[in-house]
Amino acid sequence: MDMRRLGHSDIEVSSLSLGTVALGMAYGITPKDEQAQGGTGGMRPPTLAEATRLVHQAIAGGINHIDTARGYGDAEQVLGHALKGKRAEVVLTTKASCFGPDGTVLRGEALRQQVEQSLTTSLGLLGTDHVDVLMLHSAPVEVFADGEAMEILKQFKSRGLTRLVGASTYGTEAPQQAIAQGAEVLQVAFNILDQTLVDEVLPLAAAQGVGMVIRSVYLKGALTPRAEDLPVHLAPLKAQARAVAAYGAGLQPPVRLAELALRFVLSHPLLSTALIGVRNEAELAVALAAASQPALPPEVMDRLAAFRWDSPLLNPGVWELP
Repeated sequence: MDMRRLGHSDIEVSSLSLGTVALGMAYGITPKDEQAQGGTGGMRPPTLAEATRLVHQAIAGGINHIDTARGYGDAEQVLGHALKGKRAEVVLTTKASCFGPDGTVLRGEALRQQVEQSLTTSLGLLGTDHVDVLMLHSAPVEVFADGEAMEILKQFKSRGLTRLVGASTYGTEAPQQAIAQGAEVLQVAFNILDQTLVDEVLPLAAAQGVGMVIRSVYLKGALTPRAEDLPVHLAPLKAQARAVAAYGAGLQPPVRLAELALRFVLSHPLLSTALIGVRNEAELAVALAAASQPALPPEVMDRLAAFRWDSPLLNPGVWELP
């Protein structure tokens, strides 16, 4: 698997990264058979044994970057079990919330205290004395208002608790604020339908040497066969996914939707690594196979760029799903 430098750091990460939210909690599009039985809670996470095997297979397949967060249910505990004896083989990212219990955005000393408590818990669950990347989780514009957010995280870097600092963000303003304040790594959403960041954020990050970790490659499953399980109120999203799938099916040789979604991200020159969430060995095998393919031809990338879609449905937070 290709290895890529994470921004201006000396850390190299695999072109594929393993996301773990689905290993720690129910998440994503509920399968149709479960919907028929009244289920709406998302796909169930694998068992501890299944998740451990999946992590080991990902590492064996060449994936060396694993992303988790305090807010991902049992994911950190699962990872702590799976990484026993393997911590040195991976680049490990975790994230701390920047919101208080009432949903207010924390800043200053309140933010520092929360990050410290969160990171201490994460390190204990993960069974390690440091992470490689520490991020603020879903950091909004407001957390950057006083200019101190990244400096607060860098306090933990100076203590040897993390090697790099950054944030996971939404929209275009928050990542630009994070870059201005010295973020070394960003986690952002980017996929065939959601290409908003190509206009300003990706060029700015490249110019500043910021590592770019791409989430939502599959748009929470909408750019996979699970798009057919989307509920009725997400019919416009299903239609967009079907259009992309039809284009992929018409290529020679045909390229399935999930593979096309992943290769689109992997073929973009300004991105460090693509974060994938998989629940089983079959999904992992598909991702590893796609990552082994060459970059998509320029004419295919140009055609996929034309699928850019401006819609509130690009934010899974409005889907009313887990």
